[in-house]
Amino acid sequence: MCGRYTLGNPDPQTLAKRFELEIRESVRLEPRFNIAPTDPVLAIRRREDGARQPGLLRWGLMPGRWAEEGRPLINARAETIATQPAFAESFAERRCLMPADGFYEWLTDERGKRPVWFSRPDGEPFAFAGVWAELRRSNGSQTEPITSCALATCPPNELMRPIHDRMPVILTPGAEAAWLDPEAEVDELRSLLVPAAEDALIAREVPDLVNDVRQDGPELIGPREDQASLF
Repeated sequence: MCGRYTLGNPDPQTLAKRFELEIRESVRLEPRFNIAPTDPVLAIRRREDGARQPGLLRWGLMPGRWAEEGRPLINARAETIATQPAFAESFAERRCLMPADGFYEWLTDERGKRPVWFSRPDGEPFAFAGVWAELRRSNGSQTEPITSCALATCPPNELMRPIHDRMPVILTPGAEAAWLDPEAEVDELRSLLVPAAEDALIAREVPDLVNDVRQDGPELIGPREDQASLF
């Protein structure tokens, strides 16, 4: 599962270069260090002309009748994303990239439960494999579309394994085009939904501030004062 993540450097030029966007279409965002379910998040979709289009989507998929049931659908399991009714149509027809520069998971051991932040060694942004949906709801005399998304998760790599039994699917730059390709075959798409390479991420324990969704500053990803030598 992935329930919180970061995009601390949403510089439009950096994101445009990294994700092959037209700078004039870049979405201007504030730095975020505690992105949580139902927040508006940056997502990149492929237009019919093949260009990549950034936009803000609600994190928590709302696919038709499933939109009214239970918690927001923030994660889609790689093993069932192609067949589970809540995700299957979006997987087949509406895939996206969800840029981030880190994500949190929680380690539980004899010292208690502590947040851990995962990022690239070089601090550069990356993309989660995402799916999206659009739900039209009536609001009085108007019909307002709600565009939402969820990210795919897969089994953990060795770095994540001591902490959690799932991790978000982080696409390599070379896999991002294939994920967005409307002509991609199901088997090809499934082959992309794998754990990150062992050297793709680093991890460090961070302060408990991230536990409070109202907190959202760079201090959330600072080193934890009582950090042990696990990493």
